[in-house]
Amino acid sequence: MIRTLRFAASILFLLISTTYSAGDINSKLIIDGIEREYILHLPKNYSTEPLPLVMIFHGGGGTAEQVMNHTKFNKLADKENFICVYPNAVDKNWNDGRIGDKLPMDIDDIKFISTLLDTLTANYKINSKRIFSTGISNGGFFSLYLALKLSSRILAIAPVTANIPENLKDNWKTDKPISVLLINGTKDPLVKFDGGPVGFKDDETGRGVSLSTSWTVKILTENNSCMQGTKTEVIEDTEDDDCKAEKETYYKCADGTKVILVTIKGGGHTWPGASQYLPKIIVGNVCKDFNATEMIWEFFRSLPERE
Repeated sequence: MIRTLRFAASILFLLISTTYSAGDINSKLIIDGIEREYILHLPKNYSTEPLPLVMIFHGGGGTAEQVMNHTKFNKLADKENFICVYPNAVDKNWNDGRIGDKLPMDIDDIKFISTLLDTLTANYKINSKRIFSTGISNGGFFSLYLALKLSSRILAIAPVTANIPENLKDNWKTDKPISVLLINGTKDPLVKFDGGPVGFKDDETGRGVSLSTSWTVKILTENNSCMQGTKTEVIEDTEDDDCKAEKETYYKCADGTKVILVTIKGGGHTWPGASQYLPKIIVGNVCKDFNATEMIWEFFRSLPERE
């Protein structure tokens, strides 16, 4: 009887030690001697089924907690049953492939995320074939850089207010085709829709130089061997918010991938559908005609897994 109780107790301990409840988990990794932090969100119905993982990256000067609260991915994850992770950059800036003396080019953030994916897939019920990345500004640039460096592990990305850096224009070729949803505003004062130095005028080229949105899309579609045809949809203008948006879909791309550009005419350096986190005079206008968080998840969810 005692042996039976001890055996039952050991089984119960094993189950408790390998089962995680829904909610937010603050964790750390040591990468190259540096303590790296992240917030993991498990949806309320998390159990034994492997789930998609969405990585959400904060912008320059932001934090994991800030972008978590701003984008509200957790609420959608609880409803749609996927896992979210919000990593923190060293000194609030990602090494996203740009060249500039105000950028952390000596930090190996690709190694951090690769190790993070190893850790999460080993310890949680994650569908390793359905890993996605999104982010705003510096986090959007970093999502593009992750696609370049980790295309074999990431199924799709959705950068917001970002373009391919000019210094990578001749070398942006992924090992595998990767689906991309790009959301940019024509009145973005920091990451210019038509390309140029990133940041305000007094930054000069300290934060690197980005390509134009049209040039970025050209590289993305050529990378995926997309056909020339596009489908253009006007997003319903439901709010009096000084912006209008349209979606261009490039179809017949390699391996069933997609490239989609959402152009927000009058949109600023902002997350559509979220709050005006800084005054318009600094970051421009927030488009309220659609919710970027919902659009991004719908895009991720629609994609087939690689064979």
